[in-house]
Amino acid sequence: MPPRSRHPTPARPALANGGAPGGDGREIEWQLAAPDLGAVQRWLEQHTVLDDLSIEPLPLQQLEDTYLDTPDWRIFRAGFALRLRQKDGRLEATLKGLHSAREDAADRREISEALSGAGAGALAHAEGPVGSRVRQVAGVKPLRALFHIRTSRQRFAVRKRRRAGGLVGEVALDEARFPRADGHRHPVVLTRVELEALGSDPAPVEHVAERLRSGCGLQPARENKFAVGLRSASLEPPRLQDPTRKAQAVQPAVEASTRASDFAAAALRHLLEEWRVHEPATRLGESAEALHALRVTARRMDILLSLFDIYLPPGVGASRPRLKTLLDALGAVRDLDIRLQTLREFQDSLTEGERRALDPLLRHVDDERSQARAALLRALDAKPAREWLETLPDRLAHPAPPRAAAARHAPALTVVPDLLEDRYRKLRKCARRLTPESTLRQHHKVRIRAKKLRYALELFAPTYGKTARETLAALHKLQNKLGEQHDAGVLADYLSRLAARPPASFGPQTLFIMGRMAQMQARAAGRLGGKFDKSWHKVQRRHWPALSSRMRGLRKDAASTADSGAGP
Repeated sequence: MPPRSRHPTPARPALANGGAPGGDGREIEWQLAAPDLGAVQRWLEQHTVLDDLSIEPLPLQQLEDTYLDTPDWRIFRAGFALRLRQKDGRLEATLKGLHSAREDAADRREISEALSGAGAGALAHAEGPVGSRVRQVAGVKPLRALFHIRTSRQRFAVRKRRRAGGLVGEVALDEARFPRADGHRHPVVLTRVELEALGSDPAPVEHVAERLRSGCGLQPARENKFAVGLRSASLEPPRLQDPTRKAQAVQPAVEASTRASDFAAAALRHLLEEWRVHEPATRLGESAEALHALRVTARRMDILLSLFDIYLPPGVGASRPRLKTLLDALGAVRDLDIRLQTLREFQDSLTEGERRALDPLLRHVDDERSQARAALLRALDAKPAREWLETLPDRLAHPAPPRAAAARHAPALTVVPDLLEDRYRKLRKCARRLTPESTLRQHHKVRIRAKKLRYALELFAPTYGKTARETLAALHKLQNKLGEQHDAGVLADYLSRLAARPPASFGPQTLFIMGRMAQMQARAAGRLGGKFDKSWHKVQRRHWPALSSRMRGLRKDAASTADSGAGP
């Protein structure tokens, strides 16, 4: 079995470079600030031949653009700007990536779809690559107009002279007007030159950009139109973060005087913000890393609600069943991501004919993943989940006192050791029961206990320093070994059950290869089951005693601080 990966490859096709309008590709363009567009136009008209390139004028265009997003910036958080463009009597929707792959040019993903109808309402019924993605990301949230742009665009075609006039790019001289939100009657006016490469080779257009820079004294633009539009509309989106990044530490080191109730509320607020970062990209479904990060965030929330129930406002901890529903839906997609990755890695080891024979199985699992994603989107859009996520910030901002009077002022560092020790005892109880004859289910129970302890400890890793980091590393290694064993065993069982009642598309060779893989996975699960003792020994004998000692020391300090502040 291949090594267990925390970030399996998503079940999506790779993007093709040089995508045409109405598809999914990349836009590569150079954006130059141009205070005097007239001077640039005269230069282009005087330089109709540049080395092996020809510059030819094209008809003037009038563009009307509207940028849209949900009230909570889901499109933006997913890494896109959503634009509706009215051009030459046609309406087109475009998702433009906010991340550039190059520093010297805007090299971004661009997905376009022609719409029938008028205005944003046409997008609601669009079934193409933009409409489907927008509905997945937005869910039940409405779209709102962020700002509008009216652009007068003078265009020039860039052609190869030696290839029968093959079009390689376009130069656009834009005068864009942005209505202002501050009541000022004069719009913000932006003048710039944009040079877009068309086709697979951007070098000719880059050459024209360099000649324009030197010939007209132009400099790269500091802001793109999306940023200027936000500024003109006095809008401040959230700080753009990579939704695929690893989950961040929930809290910095906890002070001795920090109350458990204050820590729990602050940690939940942080996790809610993490949720907002990762949910849009998870909804989009093109990043296994984003889904993994959202699942980690949800697990941390669940652990926090479990550990600190009595220190939170009444009813907050009782909402765990809603979170559990979301965790189950996230887990179903995550498991299929891992299954697909394992199947693809196995397929790479086969001969060409065998690889083709495995394709029906891959399509079957990919269909299962699509169904699991549809269920996940329904769970995210369900009224109980939405109400819980939307009302939790207010409940934490204006909390009622904890149910137990003693919990109102208890320092966090005096209660945490007992909470973590309880998690550790549950893990130790399960681990001691394991024998060489233990079942896959018994090993999996130990894995779940190790995972819960790990997520609980992560809440306080900055507080307990090196001893916490070393314990977390040992728990993570233990969890991964058990995870590899579990995944291998589950996949072997899945393949065996599927082969017993195969879909009609599965031929004899597909079933034969499935049987081979099932045997390999079953053997791998057996081998991995024997590697538990060494990893558990490091946790039990080496790392946990040191961490326990550190926790007791800080608890004593926190108790002394609380006593000295209590007064006579």
